[in-house]
Amino acid sequence: MIRNVKYAKYYIDNELTGKIIKIDEGFTVITGYRLEDVNERNMCIFDLVPEMYREDYVNALYSFREKGEAYINHQILCKNGQIISVNCYGEIYIDTLTKHECTKVLIIDVTEQEEAIIKLNENEEKLALQIEKFNFLIENINEIFVDYDITKDYIELSRFVNGKYEIFYSKENYLDSVSPTLSNEDYKVLKKIIKEDILQFDKYMVDFRSKLFTGKYTWYRLSYARFTNPKTGRKYIIGKLTDVNEEKLSSSHKRKEVEYDKLTGLYSATAMENEVDEIFAVSKDKKCTMLIVDVDNMSYINECYGCETGDKLLDRISTALCDMFRQDFDIVGRVYGDVFAVFIRNTIDIMYVEERCREICKKVSEDISDTIFYDGYRATVSIGIAVAGKNIDSYKRIYKAADKAMQTQKENGKNGFSI
Repeated sequence: MIRNVKYAKYYIDNELTGKIIKIDEGFTVITGYRLEDVNERNMCIFDLVPEMYREDYVNALYSFREKGEAYINHQILCKNGQIISVNCYGEIYIDTLTKHECTKVLIIDVTEQEEAIIKLNENEEKLALQIEKFNFLIENINEIFVDYDITKDYIELSRFVNGKYEIFYSKENYLDSVSPTLSNEDYKVLKKIIKEDILQFDKYMVDFRSKLFTGKYTWYRLSYARFTNPKTGRKYIIGKLTDVNEEKLSSSHKRKEVEYDKLTGLYSATAMENEVDEIFAVSKDKKCTMLIVDVDNMSYINECYGCETGDKLLDRISTALCDMFRQDFDIVGRVYGDVFAVFIRNTIDIMYVEERCREICKKVSEDISDTIFYDGYRATVSIGIAVAGKNIDSYKRIYKAADKAMQTQKENGKNGFSI
C-alpha cells in the first residue's frame, strides 16, 4: 500500500535559467532545502535535476513557453544526497501582489510508487516462474523438483510430503559446491549442460551419479525444461530428479545375461547393437559418440607371434577400454575379430573424445606392447570417431560413420584417429 504521498510547489522565473524564486513547506519536506538555502545559493532548478534529465527539462521549458503548461517525469537530487523520482507539472502563474509572471511547478514524490512497481514486476516474474513450475509439477507429483536460476547459479530442490509442498534443499554458487558429490565425469556433463547446452535444447534428459542425498553414489535422472522469463530474459531450468539406481542395477544385471564375447567378456556385436538402439529409442540421446578401434596388422601378429599372443593382445586391449570408460554407462564391445566398438553416452565435447583416443593409442603401443612382445614390437590401433546427429540416430548409422572414419585413418598411416 502507498502511504504518505508527498507533494510540493515551487516557483521559477520564466527565463531559461530556471531560477527558483519561491518554495513552500512541502518542497523543504521532499528535498531538504529551505528558502534560506535557495536564496543563499541562488539556486535554479538545474541544481536539482541530474545531468541525464537536463536536456528533457530544457525541452519542457520550451514547450511550456509555447503552450503555457508542461509535464515531465524526472529525478531530484536532495540536500542529503538522496535521489528521488517526481512527477512534475508546470503552468503560467501571475503573482496577485506583484503582478510578476512566473511558472508555478507542482511536484509529487513518486519514489515509493516506482519502487512498488519494480516490486510488483519482480513478483509477477516469480509468479510466472511458479506457474510454469507447478504446471510441470502436476504431471510429476511423486518426483523431486529442480528449480535452477542460471544467472545466479542458485538451485532449489522441492517435493510434496503428505500433500504439502516443501523446499528441502537450496544452494547458492551451486556449480562450485556440487563437484565433491559427483563423479568427475558426471560433474563435467552437468556443468556443460548448464553453461552451454541449455542454449541449444529446450528440453533434455541426463543420467548422472551423486552422493548428495545418501552419502554414496546413486544414479539419478534429471529431466528438465528451459524457461525464459519473457519480460526480463532471465533463464531458468525447471525439471524433475528421479532415483533410477534400481533401474541401473537391474540393467547391469541384465547385461550379464546377454550374449558376451567369449574371449574378452565384452558385448558381442548383436548385444551391443541392441543396447545402443534401445538407448536411442528410449532417451533420444543425441549427445553420444561411437569409436571403432581396429588393431593394426593383426594378421602379421598372429603369423609372427602366434594366435595365442594375438588373443592375449585383444584381451589386454579390452581390459584397457573398460578401465578408460564409465562402467554401466558407456558400452564397450568386441564386434568381430580385431575390431572393438565403444559407445560413449553424454559426450562432454569432442576434445574429451580425442583425449580418450590418444590414451588408447598410447596404452596399446607402450604399456600393453611392453608386456606382450619380447622383441620390442609395437602394436598400434586405428580409431574412427562418429558423433550422433540428425541423420545418425541408430547403431547401424553411427557404426557405419565411425567405421568409415577408421578406414580413413588406416589409409593415412594407422596408429591414430580420425573423425
